[in-house]
Amino acid sequence: MLEIQLIGNLGKDPEARYTNEGVLVVNFPVAVSTRKDETVWVEVTAWRELGERCHQYLAKGRQVFVRGIPTIEAFTRKNGEAGAALKVTAQVVQFLGGGKGEAGEDHGGEMPF
Repeated sequence: MLEIQLIGNLGKDPEARYTNEGVLVVNFPVAVSTRKDETVWVEVTAWRELGERCHQYLAKGRQVFVRGIPTIEAFTRKNGEAGAALKVTAQVVQFLGGGKGEAGEDHGGEMPF
């Protein structure tokens, strides 16, 4: 099984929803800087308890470490060009830097999926 690890900053607050079966799923974009000073956006999905913690404690701008299973999703842009998006189903999310609460407060730590 292929795994990916990344460190980046949230591009917006996590968004939570429930599946038809009542399972919590949380999505948030992470901006990752490359060695060439480019930014790659990765859509991260966290399920169940991990998603709950991400939704509760993460916010736009927060730095995170994510380890998970990558997938590539093909799409067509509005101008008709083909594109691809990197998506990761998180197995571990570690909150880095200050917390959503008080400055420097960390509610996350390593949280396995």
